[in-house]
Amino acid sequence: MSEKLVFPEDFLWGSAQSAYQVEGNNCNNDWYEFEQIPGVIKNGDRCGESSDHYNLYESDFKLLRSLNQNAIRTGIEWSRIVPEENVVNEDELEHYHRVIESLKKNNLTEFINIFHFTIPIWFERKGGFLKNKNLKYFQHYCEVLAKNFPEVEFWNTINEPGVVPLMGYLYGDFPPRRKSLSAFTKVYRNMIKAHGIAYRKIKEHNPKSQVGIVKTIPYFYQKYHRKLWKKWVVSAMDFAYNQVMFDALKKGKLPFIPFAYKNWLRDSSDFFGLNYYNPVYFKFKFGIPTGFDSKLPSQNQITQMGWGIYPQGLYEDIMRVKREFKGPIYITENGIATLHDEERQKFILSHLIEVNKAISDGADVKGFFYWSSLDNWEWAEGFEPRFGLIGIDYATKERLVRESARMYGKIAKNNAISKQLLDKFELVAPHKSKIQQTD
Repeated sequence: MSEKLVFPEDFLWGSAQSAYQVEGNNCNNDWYEFEQIPGVIKNGDRCGESSDHYNLYESDFKLLRSLNQNAIRTGIEWSRIVPEENVVNEDELEHYHRVIESLKKNNLTEFINIFHFTIPIWFERKGGFLKNKNLKYFQHYCEVLAKNFPEVEFWNTINEPGVVPLMGYLYGDFPPRRKSLSAFTKVYRNMIKAHGIAYRKIKEHNPKSQVGIVKTIPYFYQKYHRKLWKKWVVSAMDFAYNQVMFDALKKGKLPFIPFAYKNWLRDSSDFFGLNYYNPVYFKFKFGIPTGFDSKLPSQNQITQMGWGIYPQGLYEDIMRVKREFKGPIYITENGIATLHDEERQKFILSHLIEVNKAISDGADVKGFFYWSSLDNWEWAEGFEPRFGLIGIDYATKERLVRESARMYGKIAKNNAISKQLLDKFELVAPHKSKIQQTD
């Protein structure tokens, strides 16, 4: 007899990517302009052709399907569809029709991102998401998508609504390089409104489509541990970054404004897309928070991004979503940037163990998307981080299938993790995992 960790029937096994990060040759959005500023991108990299997925999508999808994946999370690029104010590019609409047709031909269930960080230059010139009145332009874009792509089964509205306000308007590491707490709160609030707009517009035209938010939830470690004062401070920060999204979905509550509610925000997600990468540990001096680490103090192993590896945080986040949100959960991003593929294999296994445990504890997790399908442009980190199941030789655009992709494919094919794999990486299935005995 042998043991294996089994996953629910019809579980989706896929990988994720974003349009700008893999397509290449896009000069219509704010990130293209940002990259021209000396010193803002590591190693002076520019996205340029990136992985050239724009031209190679058909062979990429065929390759992913040959690796037993049955789903993919990808995107439509706003600045291609609406390159100028009130101008819709019909050729680009046709391109994305061909992309989605290719997904269906390859039996890949499609999760299509509406917004993944990049915005058209003309929209940024108008003040971007900082101005509430600009949401009418985002609504127009959503209506174009809703009318033109009724065949899409799953839509992701806003990818990580807290990232653009945090990185672009508070820390200043992303465009438009602002450093303002007031701007952070306004942009975050408008990103949440944008989610509601996208949800309602898609459902208005395509009521059968499944539409959901995608939220990254770093595991705020001290919220659950350590001293009372630290727990209170970290809980307040967690509330400002994470809880506001749950309150918007449950109550229609707009963040950072007392007694501000919008009924059209309530129940505006058919599923919850959870992105998880790392824990967050806040530093204190004389009881005052002075910064944070993306790893725990005891952790020496970090990824190329400088992040710690804490699989238990994924379990805790899934169970939190289960408590806060009544509906299906998809792990829409989880992955590691590393030059050592054995690390990637162990990362995937250790996190899938936690997903399996959460399912055993009653979480309705219906799919897992590794980040990322291909090596890609990693924003301000440039091309150095290697997240992909499939490596890219950027000089030749050759695809290099890593062993982690083959391992992940075997798990997908069997809908289970074998005991041999657990033993190989010296991993132990937690108590209550879905263990099945087989002859």
